[in-house]
Amino acid sequence: MRKTLIVLAGAVLLGIVSFWVYDWLKTDRVSGALSIEKDHAKSLDVAIRFGAGKLLIEGGATGWVDGDIDTSVKKWYPSVTYMNKRDVGYVEIQQKMKGFSALRKQRNDWNLQLTNEIPVNLDVEMGVSDSELRLAGIPLNHLAIDAGVGDTLINLDGEWKDGFDADINLGVGDAKIYLPKGTGVKISVSKGIGSVGTKGLLSKGKDIYVNEAYDHSDTTIHLKVNVGVGSVDFLLME
Repeated sequence: MRKTLIVLAGAVLLGIVSFWVYDWLKTDRVSGALSIEKDHAKSLDVAIRFGAGKLLIEGGATGWVDGDIDTSVKKWYPSVTYMNKRDVGYVEIQQKMKGFSALRKQRNDWNLQLTNEIPVNLDVEMGVSDSELRLAGIPLNHLAIDAGVGDTLINLDGEWKDGFDADINLGVGDAKIYLPKGTGVKISVSKGIGSVGTKGLLSKGKDIYVNEAYDHSDTTIHLKVNVGVGSVDFLLME
């Protein structure tokens, strides 16, 4: 009897595994690493065009850019281009989508790391996504973010040696923007029907806010934030 149960259990387990493998294979799954190696560039212009899925951007790359891509749709695997012109490295990582294909329930995960060694102009466009941008440690010259539909987290905490300007357009969804306490921050907000949380910030006029370090810091981050439909919370880190 015991042997019979073991055989039956084994058969069931084999069936489950076989079904999972079949389902995994038929999804057209593609995974791979991307890397842009260091050269003599003295700064980077990085453009990231993300259609749908989950996006993570952070620092700590060993090259100029490192990353891992995991998608269940081959056509969604991004194109990656790099060109060095007059010591400026131009990076474009682009996902191609057409029509409403972005709304299909498929997996598309990007984990990208940028260098911490040279100045970076970062331009990110997202479609339908849950995105997390951990930008502390990346020496930003300028930051542009265009969020489409989904939840967005932008972490600007940390010690900033140099200031920068940021243009952030939030579409439909909720956003959290983490701010440093020791670096001066000035925020200009324009909003549609969204809501804005500014606990711990000081008002400097209509829709303008600063942190306590703003009048005392040699370094300043200027944020222009456009809020569409949803909410944004500005959170001061300790």
